[in-house]
Amino acid sequence: MDDNFEAGSRANDADVKPSVTREDLNKTWIGLGAALEWIALRGQPIPRESYRDREDEADEAFVARLVDLPSKVADSIVRGVPEEDTRKQVSIPSGIWRQTATSDVNDADRPYRLIGTDDDDQWEGAILGVQVAGYRRVQVRSAFILENWPEHTLEIETDRKRAVSRAEVRRLIDIIVARTPASLAPISKDDIADLVRSIIPEAPRDMVRDLLGDFFPNPKRGPKGKRDPQRKSRLQKYREELIAAELRN
Repeated sequence: MDDNFEAGSRANDADVKPSVTREDLNKTWIGLGAALEWIALRGQPIPRESYRDREDEADEAFVARLVDLPSKVADSIVRGVPEEDTRKQVSIPSGIWRQTATSDVNDADRPYRLIGTDDDDQWEGAILGVQVAGYRRVQVRSAFILENWPEHTLEIETDRKRAVSRAEVRRLIDIIVARTPASLAPISKDDIADLVRSIIPEAPRDMVRDLLGDFFPNPKRGPKGKRDPQRKSRLQKYREELIAAELRN
């Protein structure tokens, strides 16, 4: 048993008290907010000065673990109600996790944000999109939480560094170029690089720049055409379409 766990289990009045217990995880599904609290506290009180950091670590560890899982496994672990159709509950696609930020520190222009609590139910939570639709009333399989963050330890691993291969980035550039709508053609290297990093935030800038050089080996600057006032909104719409298509890849 972890010594820190034993020390932290003796509460005092200044501690943050848990609202989620081990018995709560006997259910098949548990709300996102409750799952994140369990990761942070493990059903034990902790000093108030440590609480904020552990909350942040729990959020980051949860997303990092889902990013690492095979897509078919991750697809079966989390479910929620899509904002665009609140009549049904669906599995949340695994591709969303690598595009989900948990704080401003790791935002990196990710299009989704993890929200630990829900206005309607403090035991649930949301994955909200920035200019894209997200999910509310998010729930997690309790077995996944207990397997990765068991009782009798307070350890949280938050490493979220994901290796990005050149093949993965090249495939995405291929898709962006092939699917570029006529209203955006010809699409610029800067626009492609921006779209790539919207979908794969961890993609190194040097790698993206190098691969774009393969697609556009000797760019020649021609005369600038008339500025299209709708181009920015069209590019944003294309970005949203690409993000939606990549969620299940």
